Amino acid sequence: MGTRGLVVDVLIALGVTGEVVCVVGLLAGRTAIDRLHYAAAATTLPPAFVAAAVVVEEGGSSAAINAIVVAVLVLTLGSALTHATARVAHGRGEGR
Repeated sequence: MGTRGLVVDVLIALGVTGEVVCVVGLLAGRTAIDRLHYAAAATTLPPAFVAAAVVVEEGGSSAAINAIVVAVLVLTLGSALTHATARVAHGRGEGR
């Protein structure tokens, strides 16, 4: 295993660790808004770490481009979904 393999392994480990932390926070959250914060966090850095690992492994291939596009879409759409969910939860009086 060379340097590239080590970098890929570290990036994947960071992505998986980030998702595990978000899941634990999601399960431990007391209110809907608390749980929503952890769900939103799962759409930020962890997908970026996984996409970076694909880019390092695959170089400039179509798989790398697809990974970047998916990570950007997850970040963008996850933020929109989080905002919409928070508005509904706030309107119902949840999370207080």
